[in-house]
Amino acid sequence: MDVSKLVEKAREAAERRNYEYAIDLYLQACKLSPDSAAARRELRAVESRLSKEKGTSLWAKIKVVGLHAQVWTLFKMGKFDAAIEKAEEALKNDPSNIGVLMLLGKAALSANYKPTAVATFEDIKAMNAGGNPKQLTEAVRWLAHAYEADGKIKEAMDTWTLVLKYAPGDREGSVKIRDLSAKTMTAQIETSAASGERGAMARTTQTEEQKTAAARMDREKAVDIKTAEDLQAAIGDAKSDIQQRPDDPRLYAKLGDLYKLGNNYIDAKKAYETAREKDPNNYTWLFRLHDLEIWKMVNALRALLAKAKAGDAAAKAQQHKDHMALLEYRLTSFVAREKQYSTDTKIKYELGIVYDDLARAKKDRNLYDEAIKRFQVTFGDPKFRVESGLRMGLGFQAKGQYELALKRFDETLKPLELKNVAWKNLMYAKGDTLEKAGRRDEAKKVFLEIYEIDVSFRDIAKRVDDLTHSTADTSTSA
Repeated sequence: MDVSKLVEKAREAAERRNYEYAIDLYLQACKLSPDSAAARRELRAVESRLSKEKGTSLWAKIKVVGLHAQVWTLFKMGKFDAAIEKAEEALKNDPSNIGVLMLLGKAALSANYKPTAVATFEDIKAMNAGGNPKQLTEAVRWLAHAYEADGKIKEAMDTWTLVLKYAPGDREGSVKIRDLSAKTMTAQIETSAASGERGAMARTTQTEEQKTAAARMDREKAVDIKTAEDLQAAIGDAKSDIQQRPDDPRLYAKLGDLYKLGNNYIDAKKAYETAREKDPNNYTWLFRLHDLEIWKMVNALRALLAKAKAGDAAAKAQQHKDHMALLEYRLTSFVAREKQYSTDTKIKYELGIVYDDLARAKKDRNLYDEAIKRFQVTFGDPKFRVESGLRMGLGFQAKGQYELALKRFDETLKPLELKNVAWKNLMYAKGDTLEKAGRRDEAKKVFLEIYEIDVSFRDIAKRVDDLTHSTADTSTSA
């Protein structure tokens, strides 16, 4: 069932900070469409926002304990939809309750709501299961099962590898990796055998037609096209398919992709336009044309950038002008995409970045608000959480809302275990915000944490040195 209008209404309520009404609308959407993972993630993000602002009362926690027991009972009875609804009732009071989230994910998978199950277990993993290693291992195990059920074999294998990391020697994990590897290999063998024949006898008796089909299969299975000959052969295959099915818009889009790969803008555009003519009500082909224009503009900017770096003043001026034109075009495109696919977090994330880039280029506070609005939604998606948290915090910082920025940085940093580039970027932004807020000693302490593990990161050595001397000068003058 299409619940996009209901979700849009919920989103608008959340933007007005009418969180309780938004939550009720999201719950209605999830009840009508139990496998809408995007709606459920947005629901959880709003619940978390409300919980952080109001806190969780003792009475609410006691209520959740009782609801948790009811969810468990319904799950054991095989009443999975009822268990899911009861779990959401509990999460409304305590959205980060790992025990309830686990039961929600299990019930969703048992009810064959695979995207919802995947999203739920991914969320638990992103939350590090609240710091409980046993629950984290169980969540990752169930996530692997959910990926496999959803046909995501590579993700399933990667996740079983993670299970073995958390639980070395785990028998189920070892067996699953072996079986999934075998399953993948078998599928490849079956796909590559055009007529189901096996062995040397079959190969020696192939007709020319079978050999051509087999060669084409090899091309399609290839991870990438490595030579001009490969590309021309693939284009020939696509044109042959079009002759067989001239009204299939997907074939023209595939041909457009191949022309684009060969840097042939004109023919790529013709192919995408034909796809749109064949299927005018499908916005996919319109946005494929938008992507082609963005690709063309980006390539032109790269050429200008090389000239600008070489000292060409005219190229530098043109580069700035074209960069702004690119941002404006991307804004128009992604606003249209968000309107058509209102629950797609990837589109919302990309639109947030466009607004953020434009805000910095124009120093426009209203554009920062538009960016923050999108990142507040995508922060609930593990795939975009870290970058959304960083950009949201920097947006608050640019508006002079330092406490909100610091709060967002800390919240984003909390589940990060590795001190990688993402961690360093967040810590740097936190230190920079503390310094702008006049809290120089705290800023120095944060910068030193980065300096201690990576003295070459950005200008961290200079930031530490400047703060050290300014602190010393202040002490001396005092």
